[in-house]
Amino acid sequence: MVVAVVVWGIWTGLQVARNKHGGASNIVANFGGDLSAAELSALAATVKPGEVVMYSTTECTYCAQAKGWLNQNGFAFTECNMSVNPQCEREFLSYGGNGTPYLVVRGQHMKDGFDSDEFLAALKQ
Repeated sequence: MVVAVVVWGIWTGLQVARNKHGGASNIVANFGGDLSAAELSALAATVKPGEVVMYSTTECTYCAQAKGWLNQNGFAFTECNMSVNPQCEREFLSYGGNGTPYLVVRGQHMKDGFDSDEFLAALKQ
């Protein structure tokens, strides 16, 4: 009985974390919306260093997935790892952040984790 309760608790916690961070399906490498690979590449080329900042922690698997998507698709971004840089944590808290990854995309805050469609829409504005 105790084992069943523990397993249920872990499963529930994972579901809550997945929903809080935008869900695994939102992080996987998709092209988001109607963009072709060429259009996605062209959009990535417009992103200058410093226009995208990702607040992360070393142990955050969603952060690793988001970084993988950004790198795979050629988007420039600055990672601010709160596990190693206290200034990153201060900035994150000043924004009211409570979950990672937390992105600031050209001044727009993605507070609910990484979602490729939301990210691309922020870049297009």
